[in-house]
Amino acid sequence: MILKQRPELLLFDLDGTLAHTVPQLALAAQQVARALKVKVPSVQEVSHYVGNGVTMLLARTLSGRFDVDLKDVDVNLQQQARQLFNQFYSEGLSRNFEVYPGVREGLERFRQARLLNAVVTNKPEVFAKPLLGFMGLAPFLDFILGGEVLPVRKPDPAPLLYVCSKLGVDPEAAMMVGDSVNDIKAGQNAGIATVAFTYGYNGGHDVREFGPDYVFDSFVGLTSLIESLPER
Repeated sequence: MILKQRPELLLFDLDGTLAHTVPQLALAAQQVARALKVKVPSVQEVSHYVGNGVTMLLARTLSGRFDVDLKDVDVNLQQQARQLFNQFYSEGLSRNFEVYPGVREGLERFRQARLLNAVVTNKPEVFAKPLLGFMGLAPFLDFILGGEVLPVRKPDPAPLLYVCSKLGVDPEAAMMVGDSVNDIKAGQNAGIATVAFTYGYNGGHDVREFGPDYVFDSFVGLTSLIESLPER
């Protein structure tokens, strides 16, 4: 869906879209692996494991592979891993991340242009909200929806439609901005225009394979697009 006017609402993924967060995720996952005496994943491996929420991240860490089914991982081990991860990751939220170039400036310009900004992430909300605070991005956001609030996550369209409803915006006037197939498919399933960044986390796949409406190599490209569109 190619927009002919500026969107009223920009829906952003978090990890791999607004900031490079794999180092802090990897550190917590590695600490969990050591504590439970399983193979410790590399940072590169963890970069392929993220995107489907903490439960899947930990299942992949425990099994040592991407294509794992939750039912194949011992339930008690999953529970232990989650408790440890919650502790380790919470302790490290204030460090080991990098907000991508152009993000703060872009969000500020969108706010000045009276556009609504929201984050829709599969990361649990208990982590997403404080992390965005540490990043200094929270003041530019009108809504933050983390994973585990709703019973489904991206690529299901429900989280996107939920935020649109909460902010009183028609989905056709929104835009989903992300870095992975989950973001693109969620937008497509919701009937929302999609933007994909090439620099994020998409399991090693070219994000163009999934047919986003727009593709950019930097956040500045998105800012330029939005400012080039006529106001509604």
